[in-house]
Amino acid sequence: MTYRIADELAIRTLQQSYFHTVDSKDWDGFGSVIAENAVFDFRVAVDPSIPPVAGREAIVEFVRTSMEPITSAHRGFLRTLEFTDQDTAWAVWAMEDILWTGKAGSLTKLMNGHGHYKIRYRRINDKWYIDDWLLTRIFVEKY
Repeated sequence: MTYRIADELAIRTLQQSYFHTVDSKDWDGFGSVIAENAVFDFRVAVDPSIPPVAGREAIVEFVRTSMEPITSAHRGFLRTLEFTDQDTAWAVWAMEDILWTGKAGSLTKLMNGHGHYKIRYRRINDKWYIDDWLLTRIFVEKY
């Protein structure tokens, strides 16, 4: 497969927008990086009884409801990116998320998680979107 630097940069920018919009609670921006029929699978990282969440609106609502009372800081480090065809790519991002509860000035740390996002990106009408992703954790420090 031909290496495409512009597409790699677009995907990196897209993923950084994902991290930023979650941490800043910009739910419209968060929705703008997700494909309409995307699937987000939290089972491995969060709770095996939670089924994968399907569809942009359902994903935004699930994440918004989960994250609204939380202050978060997400970090992602691209480990692997492979273009499987002209409009599809797979990536593995090493990730760290730190979550706190409370109000500014009196936050209480909940957890510091370490793991991976395994993400399929799809280009639709010349724009890249997150299409399918799995969150895994290898270690969680709880406080």
